[in-house]
Amino acid sequence: MKTRKDSYTNIDIEYELTDLPLTALGGLPVIVEAAQALGVDKLFDKHLKIKLRDRGYSEYELALAVILTLLAGGESLEDADKIRLDEVVGRGHFPHSTTIGDFLRRFTDEEQFEALQRVQDELNRQTLLQMGYDQLTLDIDATIIAAEGNKRQGTGKAFTGDIGFQPLVLFAAEPGLVLAHDFRPANVHPGAGAVPLLKKALEIIPGDTRLHLRSDSACYNKAVVVFWDDQGRTFTIAADMTAPLLARIAELPVEAWQPLEKGEAVAQVYYQPGGWPKAYRFIVVRKLKGQDMLGPVWSYRALVTNLERSNPEVILKRHRRHANVENGIKELKSGFSLSVMPCLAYRANRAWFHLGLIANNLFSVLKILFLPAKWAAHRIKTVRWRLLHIGGMLVHHARRRVLKVPRDHPWSEDLVRLRSSVRAYA
Repeated sequence: MKTRKDSYTNIDIEYELTDLPLTALGGLPVIVEAAQALGVDKLFDKHLKIKLRDRGYSEYELALAVILTLLAGGESLEDADKIRLDEVVGRGHFPHSTTIGDFLRRFTDEEQFEALQRVQDELNRQTLLQMGYDQLTLDIDATIIAAEGNKRQGTGKAFTGDIGFQPLVLFAAEPGLVLAHDFRPANVHPGAGAVPLLKKALEIIPGDTRLHLRSDSACYNKAVVVFWDDQGRTFTIAADMTAPLLARIAELPVEAWQPLEKGEAVAQVYYQPGGWPKAYRFIVVRKLKGQDMLGPVWSYRALVTNLERSNPEVILKRHRRHANVENGIKELKSGFSLSVMPCLAYRANRAWFHLGLIANNLFSVLKILFLPAKWAAHRIKTVRWRLLHIGGMLVHHARRRVLKVPRDHPWSEDLVRLRSSVRAYA
């Protein structure tokens, strides 16, 4: 009979220090190999020139240090030192956290940020070409990153009252890639600058790919709608419920409304907002809010679209999946710890955020190209827990460095297969 003495709740151990080459980050070397297999090292060497002297770490080594820190779960510059001190991964050659901080503070002009963007663009372009998507859904959203304290440069006060930053991020939903972004103070309109991001996406995505844009009401404006419509691309964007639009909805006859689930009903109306070049199709949803002396009181929400053939219910279902963009934002802020900016200097934080986006994209490519399909839906926290944070011991055999990982670890075989996939790709 099992007793409490045999239970895991009775852990009778002592701790000793050792010089054995142990690691708790046994999966991280595969990330390094994957980055090299994808040519990320060559992209950084080609585009990013930021060092003042040739000696010391290269731009790629310093950028990869940030990427690995975020992939491993680090939240600050100091967290990079865990990797530096790791016998297996750091090997005594990983940059010190202060060196990484100096590297980030060397981003002083737009050309250096454009270089980071070119690295991201080329990685995205080669992934999209290789996958050959017939259609992509683009989701665009802004998020607020609160600044800790009041000394961080480049912050602003958001409409929520938070002091910090408000980056605008454009995702390709199917592969989970960030295509473009704008790192900004929080005191800007959430949808400001959307058109340049859409132009950037068109430069990256193969021209024969069908594109559909989804957004909340932050991008409900003439500039976005007209630009995207002129490209011959489709869109659904949540509308502001202005008085003229509500007046147009009020003209709809009772028979125009078709029942939906949960007591809602849907109708459609053509409406031309002031200053817009033509009328667009608006899909309107209403729900009973209450009663007053004049009859029922309805609450309304609407979206504008240039989809002419699909029925309203199908369009609504497709647009509601835009809520998944919140999961993408959550992945960046929680999974990759981009909810905290580690530096006082604005441009250093901007570089940290951009390298975090590249880390996200590298992780997405890892799932697309190298991991089995069962891993596709997993977030970085799950993959980190199961694959990256596998413990092991380093041994030397026939002039090779061999990492011994536990045979009974539930995902050790997946790690070995991942390594094989990466090497086969290279």
